[in-house]
Amino acid sequence: MKLPTLARAGDKLERDHWGHMKLLVPHYETFWQLYVFPLRSSNSIWFRNGVDAQLEDIAIASYSTYASLARARQKIYSRHEEFRFLEELYAAVQRGAEIGVKLLNQFAAYYTALKRRPSSVSSARLEQLIDGRLRQYRNLLHDAILAMPKDDHRRRLIPKPEHIDDYRRWTSVMYGFTRSHFVVAAEQLRNDFRATCSLLEEGWKRMSEASDDLKNLLEFQEALSKGSDGPALLYTPPTSGAFFLGASSAAPQPTSAAFILPKH
Repeated sequence: MKLPTLARAGDKLERDHWGHMKLLVPHYETFWQLYVFPLRSSNSIWFRNGVDAQLEDIAIASYSTYASLARARQKIYSRHEEFRFLEELYAAVQRGAEIGVKLLNQFAAYYTALKRRPSSVSSARLEQLIDGRLRQYRNLLHDAILAMPKDDHRRRLIPKPEHIDDYRRWTSVMYGFTRSHFVVAAEQLRNDFRATCSLLEEGWKRMSEASDDLKNLLEFQEALSKGSDGPALLYTPPTSGAFFLGASSAAPQPTSAAFILPKH
């Protein structure tokens, strides 16, 4: 049986970004094939009415992690404003990482409950990256804008995490600048983004591999097949997060959840 693909059966956000994201997190698709696509209504991108609540939570956490990473990548590589506001870009990366922590923890708890033994899925390394690196720059959102000098190649620089406090004042940068205390902002951000993706790719890979342990469990099979196609969802929209609900006699109207993500 041929497996569904994100390129053909993903929602608009997944399809729009998959060309880039499949190079960073290829096992997102594998996980989606095993734990998300099976929850769908027939010929729809939406879940069946009455799906297993724990699997729905895991599926939505996975999608939300992917969406956050995809949007962060778009900002970092296409809409970075020359990295003048690095803290905003780090906030986008950290959001994906933090939702990813929830995803990994939710799955680990689900696996442990079914198998009665600990899962190999862990959020520990991702949490270490958040605490040791991402949060240092993201927390600049709460402070005055840092002075960001440029190097000989006109690349914007940012203090290394351990030197941020040394350069809070702009005059400290103007008159006490030490080049070894700074890194190229674009390189640091992109390295941290790739590190975040790498840890989440490992998580999606381990969760996908766990299907070998779960697929023969009756409890898991029943959970995966739970629910039925419901009459309330009248229209499958092409955009992500857009719901069209109502009586069959009325034209479907978008709810406040509707949004359209611009293409690259």
